[in-house]
Amino acid sequence: MRSKSFLSSNTTTFLYREVNGKVRYYKIKTYLTLFGEYLLIREWGGIDNKNATGQKQSYFSSLSDLKNTLNKTVHLKSQRGYSQTLNQTIS
Repeated sequence: MRSKSFLSSNTTTFLYREVNGKVRYYKIKTYLTLFGEYLLIREWGGIDNKNATGQKQSYFSSLSDLKNTLNKTVHLKSQRGYSQTLNQTIS
């Protein structure tokens, strides 16, 4: 039986940091697939660019594996200066 408290809808986490006066982003999206697997999509790039610099997709068969990877990713990115709030005003 699937957990209904998590991933009842798609979730997205945005992380930001400033490098050399330019704002970088790291977006993490999670989905529940039609086949009962969990999909984690990581996308990164400059906030001024229309297209992402890079993207990586990972599939997980269990919710606990997805949560572990998600938590590790957010922790690693926070160590590298990313935060969930944008510290400057973007014009």
